[in-house]
Amino acid sequence: MNYFCRINRIKEGNDFEKKHTPFIECPDIVKSEEYFEVKISPGIPHPMEDSHFIQWIELYMGDIYLARVDFTQFMKPEVKLMVKSPLKRHEKFTLKALMRCNLHGVWEYIKEIKLE
Repeated sequence: MNYFCRINRIKEGNDFEKKHTPFIECPDIVKSEEYFEVKISPGIPHPMEDSHFIQWIELYMGDIYLARVDFTQFMKPEVKLMVKSPLKRHEKFTLKALMRCNLHGVWEYIKEIKLE
């Protein structure tokens, strides 16, 4: 069984969806070209066992790849990254997180951020 699920801008859903969705926590408004902290983790704790665990989390700004963190079953699937916001060419931008469970595939979450 291999899933690819999109859950955009909401923290609703059942426990199965919440433990596989890589929720993004960061400010809703940031200043142009300034660093801000981005935390990515499942909505509720995901099992981290030999046979079932989160393998990696990736972060994108729009379609631009920013980072990837790999995990083993001995780690907590949570990451904090310092990200520099883009130039203020537009009023907003998006962050996209992907998270892969070894049993249930890749899950996505998108958060829109406003620029000051």
